[in-house]
Amino acid sequence: MKKVIILGGGYGGIKALETLASYDEEMEVVLIDQHTYHYLQTESYDLVASKIPIQNTLIYLPTLVASFEKGFKFVSDTAKGIEEGRLICEKGEYPFDYLIIATGSVTRFLEGFEEKGERSLGVKSLRAALKVKQFFETELFERLEPQRAEKSFNIAVIGGGLSGIEIAAEMKEYFNRYTKNNALTCGNIKISLISSHILKGLDKKSQETVIARLHSLGVTLVKSRVEEVKDNVAVLDDKREIKFDFAIFAGGIEPSVFVKNLRFEKSEKGFLKVDRYLRVTENIFAVGDAADLKDKNGKSIPPTAQSAEQSGVIAARNVIAAIKKESPIAADIKLRGLAIALGGRYALVVTPFGFNIAGVAGWIIKKGIEQYYKIPLKLKAAKGYKLIKECEERE
Repeated sequence: MKKVIILGGGYGGIKALETLASYDEEMEVVLIDQHTYHYLQTESYDLVASKIPIQNTLIYLPTLVASFEKGFKFVSDTAKGIEEGRLICEKGEYPFDYLIIATGSVTRFLEGFEEKGERSLGVKSLRAALKVKQFFETELFERLEPQRAEKSFNIAVIGGGLSGIEIAAEMKEYFNRYTKNNALTCGNIKISLISSHILKGLDKKSQETVIARLHSLGVTLVKSRVEEVKDNVAVLDDKREIKFDFAIFAGGIEPSVFVKNLRFEKSEKGFLKVDRYLRVTENIFAVGDAADLKDKNGKSIPPTAQSAEQSGVIAARNVIAAIKKESPIAADIKLRGLAIALGGRYALVVTPFGFNIAGVAGWIIKKGIEQYYKIPLKLKAAKGYKLIKECEERE
C-alpha cells in the first residue's frame, strides 16, 4: 500500500486531502500540520473587526481527517527536513512514497518589525489575528474613559494587497459604526494604509472603486513604501515619518522555515520551483504558497486561496496517476475573479467576465463564496467527531 503524506492543512493541503479521498485507490494518507486547525484566512478581516467568533474561522483537522475513514490519519508535528523518502519532524520520522508540500507562507516582515512587541503584528496566522483583535477591542473599551476618549489613536496598516485593504476597511467601518451606535463623542481612531500601490495587477476601474470606498470610510492612503520601522514610527522611502500607536503588517510573504531549509531548486523569492505537473522531484509535489506557481505562459500566479486549492487538486490527481502508472495532468491554474471585503456590508467582486459587482450585492456574493467553502468542511468535521465518539464508546 502506497504511503502519501500531505504536509500542511491550509487551502492547498485540504483540497489535496479531499481529492485523494475521492479515489478508490488503496493508500495510506497522513496529513501532518504543526497546528490542529485549518485557519480560514479569507475571513480574517471579520475576525479582527470582532464580527465573528473564533470558531467561525477554523476547521478542526483531527475530526475532519477522521471523516474520510479509509486509512486517513492526522498527525500534529513540525516538519524539519526530508531525507531519503522520509519526512523528518520534531516528534518522529514518517516514510512516504509520495509527499505533497503545502506549508503555505509566512508574513515577510521588515527587519526588526516582528521584534517590536505588542504594538506591531502581522495577521497571516490565527494567533496574530487574535492579538490584533484583542488590542483593537481593548482600545475601544478604554476610550469610554474621559482621559482616553479625548486622544486620537493612530493605526498604520502596511501593505496595499488584499489583506491590508480588507483589514483597514473593516476596522475603520467597525469603529465608525461603534461610535455612531453608542453615541460616543471621542477622539478619532485614525487608520492609515501605507503602500506604494493598491491591489497591484488589478484593473484601473477596480482600483478606483476600492480607493473611493476607503476614502469614504475615512481611511488615509499614504502612497509610499515603508523602508524601516523604529519604535512607533514608520520611515518611508521619501524620508517622511508616520507615527503610529499600533501597526499591522500585511506587506508580503516569504517561504516557511521548512521550505527555506530544503535543498531543492527555488525561485528568487525562495519558493519551491515545480514543473508543469507541480513536481519538485518524481515523488514530491509542492502546492499553494509553498510553490513558485506559473500559468501556461510562464507568468507568476498570485498566491491566493484559489490558486492553492486548484494546485492541491492537481497535485493529488498526479499522485493518483503515478500510483496507477498513468500520465500526469499538466497544471492549468486560472483565477476566477476576486472578491474584496471593503467594510460592513460592502464588497467588490471582480468577475472574469469583464464587469464588477460592488456594494451589498458584492458582499452577499462574497459571503456566499465563503460559506460554499466552509459549510461542507464543517459538516465533514461533524461527521468525523461522531465517528471518533462512537469509536471511543466501543472501546
